[in-house]
Amino acid sequence: MRMSIVFTVVLALGAGMAQAADVGDCGTPEQMTAWLGADGQRSIAHADLVTANHAKDKKRLGMIFTVNGDMSVGYIVQSDKPMGQRAGRMCVYQRMANVRLFDARKPGTPDAVLLAAPEADAHRRCDELAAKGEVKPRGACGSLNTMIRGREQYTYRVMMQGFLVRKQPNGEHVPVGGLLTISGNVTGDINQFPNEPSAGIAGGIRHTWLPEGATIIEATLVYPRYTDYGLSLLP
Repeated sequence: MRMSIVFTVVLALGAGMAQAADVGDCGTPEQMTAWLGADGQRSIAHADLVTANHAKDKKRLGMIFTVNGDMSVGYIVQSDKPMGQRAGRMCVYQRMANVRLFDARKPGTPDAVLLAAPEADAHRRCDELAAKGEVKPRGACGSLNTMIRGREQYTYRVMMQGFLVRKQPNGEHVPVGGLLTISGNVTGDINQFPNEPSAGIAGGIRHTWLPEGATIIEATLVYPRYTDYGLSLLP
């Protein structure tokens, strides 16, 4: 498995071995494996993050997506090297709750990935976020449903969703009103759409403010793929 070069496939190492990981925690691949093992995490997908200054330095960083046995807890872990290269340092990029997996190989948009909020609510929240300076520029924010539906024709489909959580002063992790949607072209067929260069390659992480559905692209990914374990969990 290609990802094993950079990150040992996370197995349950025993809850007593190490602390559970949290957003911002960094360590060696071995330390990260132990931390995530404390939460019973296993890898379900991976991709490369394209950094904001990609055009300048062509920098890519590995991203690994994990869940525990009942998918009540999941992590996004970022490497300091692209997938396929040995990492020296890894950090917890996000922590999620109640992760749901979807089969991005299949055509169509599952109703379960869409929100019930009207489109107008999403655009109103986008205006509010832009006024506060939390979204720049305003045009970068839109409706999650529109974003998902607009890219499905190019096989850019939802792989997973999870609720954003943060650790509270009492140590408890609770939802903070956000949804993360990881999507991508997982087929690898770059010739299916000659006029769409990203077909078979592109992916992304979308951050959505709930309940209105205002959404931005938090990160741009390339070569998103399920692991064998992730494929085994698909509906």
